[in-house]
Amino acid sequence: MNLVERVKGIIVSPKQEWEVISAEKTSIADLYKSYIIILAAIGPVASLIGGIIFGRGLGIAYFFVIALLMYVIGLALVYVMALIIDILAPSFSGQKNMDQAFKVAAYYATPAWVAGIFSFIPALGGLIMF
Repeated sequence: MNLVERVKGIIVSPKQEWEVISAEKTSIADLYKSYIIILAAIGPVASLIGGIIFGRGLGIAYFFVIALLMYVIGLALVYVMALIIDILAPSFSGQKNMDQAFKVAAYYATPAWVAGIFSFIPALGGLIMF
């Protein structure tokens, strides 16, 4: 899986990309290593840079801690979402399958993670992410 091609596919032609994704055999660890860890960092890093530049004297340590918390919570939320998706799958005529649920949890957030780049400008980032 090429990261840039996967992101482009999910954003530009999601229907075709989801068909490819559903057929792939990808482990949870591989998704974290090759996709989630990278994309989930976009917003926190942009927010850190924007905070340092536009931060009104709050200090680098403050923005670093906020960015780190955003990142850790983002990584944990993917796992929590996968658990919820797996639990609810039978309610929507699906099958319980943690690997498939994890792919949904990992890939659904792609547009939001990419839009996280706008966190560089504090007010604009929050508006666009909303």
